[in-house]
Amino acid sequence: MADESDQEMQDPSSIAGEDNTQIDQEIQNLFTRLDEHYAQLEKKKEVLENAIRSDIEALNKDQNEAKKLRQGLLHRSGDITSSLEPASQNIANVRQWLMNRNALESDDDDQDQSNNFSVLIVDDDRIVRETNRRFTGLAGTQKQLRMEFQEAKNGKEAVYLHLAGASFDLILMDFQMPIMNGIQATQLLRQMGVKSRIVGVTSESDQQAFFDAGLDNCIQKPLNPAKIAEFLTVSKKRKRIGTSQA
Repeated sequence: MADESDQEMQDPSSIAGEDNTQIDQEIQNLFTRLDEHYAQLEKKKEVLENAIRSDIEALNKDQNEAKKLRQGLLHRSGDITSSLEPASQNIANVRQWLMNRNALESDDDDQDQSNNFSVLIVDDDRIVRETNRRFTGLAGTQKQLRMEFQEAKNGKEAVYLHLAGASFDLILMDFQMPIMNGIQATQLLRQMGVKSRIVGVTSESDQQAFFDAGLDNCIQKPLNPAKIAEFLTVSKKRKRIGTSQA
């Protein structure tokens, strides 16, 4: 009997060896994942470096053009009495060049602003707020938007934010909340003239009362990036208090 029981008992060193093997495999898996993540970061870094290099080359070109134009003006300034027509033409060329550059820079600024997208997430559950923020961020990244977030724990906080002057492109409004629920908050915001797109978030099948309060759309829980993505294309005009909807 003793021999049989000895055979059934595993050697401690054998158990330790199996544990070490599992640990080694897990470490190797982590190494692989880290290497993959590092490679992805390298690719992103290369893309950014190329973009920055291109921008620097464009800036250097503009600087050189501005320097040449300045030298031309300097040369003409000492010779203006004897060559009035060429000097006038030179001045006109510089003015036109500056106008063109200012127009291009203005377009770049407008493009940068158009990529900003602000979202207010209203929910009494912290975990839900964090989840909705993560999903909305993922959807925004896919659309190449620069996402800005604020959160409110109930409808009353959302109303106070707007009273303080805040405005948003999108408001994700939970239905069931303490202090002030989604229906009450939506009604007040519309009465205040808020034109932001308000999207209700609820597990309730009967959503009519929510829509009657002034919702633009309603999403059935649970959320995911695909459900949110279609609401990330609202005109900036919608978010201003007292302006018409686009």
